This record gives sequence, structure tokens and C-alpha cells, in this order.
Amino acid sequence: MKKILTVFAVLILSSCGLKSYHGYKPSEPKNVCFKDFQINTPEPTLKDILYKNISDAVLQSGNKLECGEKVDYNLYAYLSDIRFYSIGYSPSQRANVYAVEIKLSIKVEDTKGNISTDRTIREKTQYVGTGLRSDFEKRYAYEELGNLVKVRIFSILSEL
Repeated sequence: MKKILTVFAVLILSSCGLKSYHGYKPSEPKNVCFKDFQINTPEPTLKDILYKNISDAVLQSGNKLECGEKVDYNLYAYLSDIRFYSIGYSPSQRANVYAVEIKLSIKVEDTKGNISTDRTIREKTQYVGTGLRSDFEKRYAYEELGNLVKVRIFSILSEL
């Protein structure tokens, strides 16, 4: 009986506690230069959010963000399309729920000009745009899009 209680106690106590965390670490970190970011919209907030999230994706993938002599890859980003459209209406037939969709082209090339990756990322989210709060809600939608783009770029850079 003592052995059964001891085994039972060990099983319960072994499941409690801290779990080990294994983060992604590439075998050899590469130097990535974020060369060019083109955006064809007059939304400075969107440009800042996307620039920050793309830079974060480079760093979180275990690579270094550096431009200089030791560059392994150049990263180019081009926001080719951004669309807003209404998807919901209030009882008074006014649009109050909007969707925002972006199309972002990502190109990664080595220093010799060979293209490693050339992908187009499409992400979409929605926000409630009512009254004076619509600007805040639009910014939260931009931040959500930035986080979605960061995950996509992280997976692209993890394959290098």
C-alpha cells in the first residue's frame, strides 16, 4: 500500500512545476538587412506597425538585423494593396463593421542576387468603426495585421 501511495504521489508531483521551454534557434544565425519597404498608402501608422513587426520577425527568428559588409540576405517588402470594405450594418443601415485586407510581397535574396524566397502574404482582419472610436479600432486592426504578418515572416525566415 505504501508503494502505491508513493508512486501515486510521485506521479502527481512530477506533473506539477515548471515545464521546459524550447525556443527556435537556428543552427547558425544569419545577418539579414531589411533593405527596402515600399507602401502605397498615406497611412503612416500602418507603415510604422508593419516596419516594426517585420524587424521583430527577423530578430525573433534568431537572425541578426544588420546592414553592412557581413550581410547574408537582403529583405524587401512591398505593400501592394490595402482594402477597406464594410461587412456589417447597424439597425439604422449604417456601416459599422469593417474589414481591412492587405497584400504584402516579401522577397529575400542573398548577396549575389539569387532569390531565396518570393512570396505574397495576404491577411485580413475586422474592426468596429462607430463614432469617434473608429480611429482607435482601425489602429488595433493594423496592429493585428502586423502581428499576423510577423508570424508569416518568421516562418519564411526560419526556412533559410
